[in-house]
Amino acid sequence: MAERIIKIRVTELMEGDIIAKDIYNSMGSVLVKKNSDLNDTIVQRLYKSYNDYIFVYRKVKDSFNTYEINISQIILKQIEDIIDATAKKFIKQDKDVEQIKKVLFEILKNDKIIKLLLPIRALGDNVFNHSVNVALYSLCVAREMFLPLNRQKVLGTAALLHDIGMQKISKDIIYKVEALTDSEKKIMQRHPKYSFDILQQTDGISLEVASIVLQHHERYDGKGYPLGLKNEKIHQMAKIVSLCDMFDALTNDRPYRQKFEKNESVEYLLSAGENNYSTEILYGLINSISIYPYGQWVKLSTGDIGVIANQEEENSFNYRPEIMVYIDSDGNGLETPRFIDLSLRDNDNITIEAII
Repeated sequence: MAERIIKIRVTELMEGDIIAKDIYNSMGSVLVKKNSDLNDTIVQRLYKSYNDYIFVYRKVKDSFNTYEINISQIILKQIEDIIDATAKKFIKQDKDVEQIKKVLFEILKNDKIIKLLLPIRALGDNVFNHSVNVALYSLCVAREMFLPLNRQKVLGTAALLHDIGMQKISKDIIYKVEALTDSEKKIMQRHPKYSFDILQQTDGISLEVASIVLQHHERYDGKGYPLGLKNEKIHQMAKIVSLCDMFDALTNDRPYRQKFEKNESVEYLLSAGENNYSTEILYGLINSISIYPYGQWVKLSTGDIGVIANQEEENSFNYRPEIMVYIDSDGNGLETPRFIDLSLRDNDNITIEAII
């Protein structure tokens, strides 16, 4: 016979029960101690001065329940929820996110991919959500670049698995709030090689996918890691994953810093320019991202507050949008809204300070 903890009323006590947690009276004093065997004295004491639930150990017949858990279904549902939430916030409405989901779900029909993702899921929402978001953004870029379906599957697989080597990095380093020390940075920089090794040891994962994952922290100038490859030596899909990895990192909170707004993140990538990213890949991402959607409230550097007045056009970046101002810099509502077109040279000194 096994003893199982259960929560019951005093009136439900049975002979043989054992008190599982200390019971306190209204004054905060211990009324009955944990592990006390139930007897008439204890029962009477409880009937007299205690009317809340109590926890007891009760003997039950041994049972070997076998639960039918479809872990693939659970992971798929979580991935779909992440994609839906990210797409709603970041992806332009004219992009076919449902088709991207179909590509990912086709990839995830492979149980080995699900098993590879489980240790990442165990690291928590930050790492797992990041992996899914990078896959979403990467496939957006792939569609902008008109990559065929078979190549999208290769890219999507690599993007989903790009950080699986993080399971070999100490959580103390992954979630450290302060800046990493030089030695900790070197440890963190091992994760692409760890990922590569894991994938190489997994049947059914191609060398190409493993190589893309290995190279996703390489940089055009050769100052990336772990191999120090330069532009022409870096796999094109590793360049896509690298850019999408950076964008998602910028737009989400990290233990050591707060997230940047979408516009700030895009401006950062644009400022990095061709020295760090392929123009084709960069604009493939930018053309997919909804930076200033119609109706979005913004605060201008002048202190004025208004809404985005123009619709985002397909395959264009609404970098300097048109604003209809409703609140002036003093916080007063305007009887007649004021129109500002930020793309005009006369308004070059006005910037969007915050999305609100």
